[in-house]
Amino acid sequence: MARSNSRTRTTLAEGIYQDAHGISVIARIGSGANLLTAKPVRFPLVDDDDIPYSKKNCAELIKCRLQLLEDLRRTRAATGGEAGTLGAAIDRWRVAFPIPDEAGPLREKRKDDHILVTHWRTSPIAAVLVDELKRSQVREQLTAWTDEGRAPTTVNHRKRALGDVLRWVRGADDDEDVFIATDGIEYLAPREAQPRGVPMPIVSRILATMPDRGRPTGEGKGTRPMVSHTKIRLRVMQWTGLAHKSLERLERRRVNFREGKLWLPARKKGKGADGKWVDLLPAAIDALTDYDRAGLWGKTFSRSSMHGSYKRAVANTRKALIAEADQTGDRTMLEQFLAAVPENPYPYDMRHSFLTDVVESSGGDLLAAKELGQHADIATTERYTKAAVPARVARAIDQMRAKWFPEAPKPGATVREFHVVPK
Repeated sequence: MARSNSRTRTTLAEGIYQDAHGISVIARIGSGANLLTAKPVRFPLVDDDDIPYSKKNCAELIKCRLQLLEDLRRTRAATGGEAGTLGAAIDRWRVAFPIPDEAGPLREKRKDDHILVTHWRTSPIAAVLVDELKRSQVREQLTAWTDEGRAPTTVNHRKRALGDVLRWVRGADDDEDVFIATDGIEYLAPREAQPRGVPMPIVSRILATMPDRGRPTGEGKGTRPMVSHTKIRLRVMQWTGLAHKSLERLERRRVNFREGKLWLPARKKGKGADGKWVDLLPAAIDALTDYDRAGLWGKTFSRSSMHGSYKRAVANTRKALIAEADQTGDRTMLEQFLAAVPENPYPYDMRHSFLTDVVESSGGDLLAAKELGQHADIATTERYTKAAVPARVARAIDQMRAKWFPEAPKPGATVREFHVVPK
């Protein structure tokens, strides 16, 4: 029992500490390492005879509390957290299903699952006992992530990962009818996918700002690869429209350099799509030639590292265009860049850029874009027509200008006047 100067009584938990007087309380004085140097006790400790503890005894209590906290940390580290809580269950699941060392589909899936459950481990409901976890608490957390702007697909994946952990805790098979806290919560409907295609000349301008040599490898002081693997991969994605997974599975024997053809491996995303041979652009052949010289066939790579490199390249391009606009007073290219490049750019935008250019260059041939994009449903391909509209409108105006005003000079710079730099 602790009592303040105003005689207000505050009851604390029993059994934390007991001194010679039989008082089992600890007053909070500061926090962490500052406890011993903190200001006087907010609630002075007194014994049964209302005699306050001396300063020496207060220091004794503080040291005891620090020791108890340290013992508690060690216990949690040894048991994986508070026994029976969701956080402890997730820690045990991570140990039971570690990420394999060897590369392959299982490693990628396990890595994704570990990332997904980490969000639950750091959420407020991690401290809730698994047996007391309610469906409303899970739904509330899913709603909070949605309100933060997380994509419905991301939230759905997190829900699925939590369900896998809870079923493992209950010792249930995937097809066993066992009630868990995620049961009955409907998956969120995905948002309508929007095209993120950037005009190809602007993409080339962005990649041109990336260094041609890689970062230091650590094999020797100042040692750097002769080429930038990330830049080569991005160039291949730009001129072939390959997604990350397809690029990782790409094999040397699937590229016919002599005839300029590429075998697109079967795609498993969505409803899937069969593999097929397609013709290559000259810039794609150049990029794949560099890909071959660098020996990148079948090598996995870090998407997050590639994302960071691409974001830096976008930022550097934006900075260069701003400086150019300030120097010349012409903001045309800068405005086109700001309008075309998404606020949060991703390397996957290369695929959107390629397919959008296919639709634009072919006069709206969705079937050609569908085959190159390996879409199972042409409705997926239709969204690329939205991104192709501005260029098609500009082309229509150009044709009208040439028809009605053949002698009139063409107005200022357009997107097509960005210099295409394949390498």
